[in-house]
Amino acid sequence: MADATGVDVITLFTKCSVGELNALCHTIAGNISSRQPLDYNAYSKLWSLEEWWNVTESIHSLLKLSIKNSWTKDEIFGKLGTLPDDYKQTFMEVVSVRREDLRKSLLASTASISQTVLADFDWQMKLVMSSDKLSSLHAPLLNLDLQVADCNNQNRVVSLELDRTDLKKLITSLEGAGKAVQQLSS
Repeated sequence: MADATGVDVITLFTKCSVGELNALCHTIAGNISSRQPLDYNAYSKLWSLEEWWNVTESIHSLLKLSIKNSWTKDEIFGKLGTLPDDYKQTFMEVVSVRREDLRKSLLASTASISQTVLADFDWQMKLVMSSDKLSSLHAPLLNLDLQVADCNNQNRVVSLELDRTDLKKLITSLEGAGKAVQQLSS
């Protein structure tokens, strides 16, 4: 198995022990799911910096692809080629243990195609009885608070006050967006 630069990653994997590979795979899985940082210093005696990048990128890709494509044990073993079986088993165990965390992380990163995503919402219905111009109004108003998160996970609240016609326009545009997403995903 060679990476994009033609480097034989199998040879690089076998420079470390099975335990070190296990720890590295778990660290990279943590990096994918919770942005846990990778530490080259712990592995600097095993690999040069360029080799480190090749190894971590290969493991990163294998973990993501194994979750994305729902690879079976045999498929994972096949992708790892001539790597010794104990190394393959270690990688398989990491995929099994971290599968749900990795899947959720990949879904979240796919769902957040824009810089800002809807994190939560709250709504409240009010009935306006009168105003300063009309003594008897009886108009329903919807207060909609949208909690949106940007790419840095910073939340802000966008508040909307909608009358009946504005609410119908919002619902129509959201239905249109939903149909567009369905067409893209199918």
